[in-house]
Amino acid sequence: MSEFIVCSLADKKFALNFLEVEEVMIAKKGTPLPFSEAWHEGMVTIRDSVFTILNLRKKLLLPASNESSEDKMILLSRAKIALVVDQVEDTASAEDSQLQSNEEEWQRELFPTVLEHHGALIPVLDMNALLASTKTS
Repeated sequence: MSEFIVCSLADKKFALNFLEVEEVMIAKKGTPLPFSEAWHEGMVTIRDSVFTILNLRKKLLLPASNESSEDKMILLSRAKIALVVDQVEDTASAEDSQLQSNEEEWQRELFPTVLEHHGALIPVLDMNALLASTKTS
């Protein structure tokens, strides 16, 4: 059985494996870095550790929103990376056999599988693919 955290971006939900998450916190502003991609929002120090901030909304080319005090940062357990999302909404559980291939071709690179949660199919973020696409792995 795998456990997932269900998040939202631009009213779209996605999930990531709970084992990838060290902590969820209110988003903080970072120090911008020159010559970086738009989705790379700089660096931030959290408890004496420096984290790279990646804005998933911008990385996935979703419509812009006003930054909100509700935005969350998901600190990853495998790397000093903080993912900015709109909300962390729920948790979900699924047997590996219950994960299905994502039928949406344009999503498959970063979201190869989906899980059913409360009657909806939720794309599951492949952290290896995300980190490879950002050159931060």
